[in-house]
Amino acid sequence: MRFAFVLPFLFLFQTSTPTTPQSRLSYEVPVSLNGIIKRHTFPGPPNYESVKKGDEPEQVWVLHLSSPICVSASSDGDAQSDISDLQLVLVEGQKQYARYRSLLGTRVEVTGKLFQAETGHHHTKVLLTVNGIKRQPTQPGCGLLASRSLLR
Repeated sequence: MRFAFVLPFLFLFQTSTPTTPQSRLSYEVPVSLNGIIKRHTFPGPPNYESVKKGDEPEQVWVLHLSSPICVSASSDGDAQSDISDLQLVLVEGQKQYARYRSLLGTRVEVTGKLFQAETGHHHTKVLLTVNGIKRQPTQPGCGLLASRSLLR
């Protein structure tokens, strides 16, 4: 009789989704991450608080990761965990924005290096300096595709 009461509870434990560990990365080491890029508007100068109250709007691209990441502490930045969004920094400016604009809202792989937010213009805790972006097929997956920091 006890077996009949225990069996349903065992089934519940067996069918629950296990949690997976987050990917641990390092600052200033090349990474490749996947997710969806979206354009966001944040408040800028002078107070970085509210566009409605007169702050200048700042439009940035944010990579919404397929899976959260963690970043190890180093001389380049503090440890960060559960990072799901990365502001993208396109160092070539308008040239890169024009090249990659068609990828907004699509699943992509972005390569570059992570760095910690330092100024009011940085709107996520961790940012990604972009080396390249390419379209990915639509499929479920991990935020991390490859990272040299994990291979060491």
